[in-house]
Amino acid sequence: MVRAFERVNPSVVSILTTHRERVVYRYRDPFFDLFFPMSPFGSQLLRGEREHVSGGSGLIVSEDGHILTNDHVLGEVRRVLRLEISLPDGRRLKAKYLASDHFIDLAILKVEADDLPVAPLGESGDILVGEWAIAIGNPFALGTSPSIGIISGIDRDFGEPQGKYFYRDMIQTDAAINRGNSGGPLVNALGEVIGINSFIITGDESIGSAGVGFAIPIDAGKRFLDEISTYGRVRQGWTGIAEIRDITPRQAEYLELPDASGAIVVQVSVDSPAYLAGVDRLDVIVGINGEVTRSAQDVRGILKALRVGETCVLDLYRDGRRQSVSFALEEVQRQRWY
Repeated sequence: MVRAFERVNPSVVSILTTHRERVVYRYRDPFFDLFFPMSPFGSQLLRGEREHVSGGSGLIVSEDGHILTNDHVLGEVRRVLRLEISLPDGRRLKAKYLASDHFIDLAILKVEADDLPVAPLGESGDILVGEWAIAIGNPFALGTSPSIGIISGIDRDFGEPQGKYFYRDMIQTDAAINRGNSGGPLVNALGEVIGINSFIITGDESIGSAGVGFAIPIDAGKRFLDEISTYGRVRQGWTGIAEIRDITPRQAEYLELPDASGAIVVQVSVDSPAYLAGVDRLDVIVGINGEVTRSAQDVRGILKALRVGETCVLDLYRDGRRQSVSFALEEVQRQRWY
């Protein structure tokens, strides 16, 4: 565990984000207070702005200074005044925001410096439930700290978006993850990064880690990094499936479906990838790329995670029969669709 921590720790950074946030405050006229100090009148609500500093963690993934972290660590980017990172060797550097994937909660920053340590990235597809895991980050701004546990589960999906993010294929761990750990690495016993620590489930936001934490698989992080290095941004994939809805029991009976799970296609854009592959209105999507979809939210989450050029295989019910169609996602041009 010590060797694994020492291998990754030099590349783990603490991120300080300074935002401009709106505030509302009560102002009392001092001249009025001079004569009527106890009066309920003489005050008014004013709007203003103030600076707010928040913290998180990140990971240096290239010698030229690219840093991988969570998108939610940065907050509302257009209101960011300053981005700074601090390294375990004591250096403090200004960082520049480059891009985000606003669906799966990843972002990338850039710093200018020499001799930057780079994290060794592993393969999240090789991990096993029960193996050791180390979560490294900057909890509560105390400085870089490790916590040790095991891999409690893999391929954890959240059908409902958590905030604005769709978390799928997540790694579950009981290694303590607290506020400030977000964006830091989840590491295996070999000292290889297998995930990006993202959030916890406690049942009560007032307490800290309860041993149920989740990390984005590093394989998803690698795809994100490849997209940024090749295109300079995250290209939004387009299927052409413009509207889907949950199936009702009455619709399931009418369409001769075995049950009311899946999502019914309401609208498909003409000449889109899905349209050209034969997807039509009233088709019911029950699976995507081998993964069962029980609701419209499941379908949205899976489709949003697919990249431009990736193949999408839809399992459909049509006219009471099950069949499959496949197509490759194209880049969205004018409008945003699923």
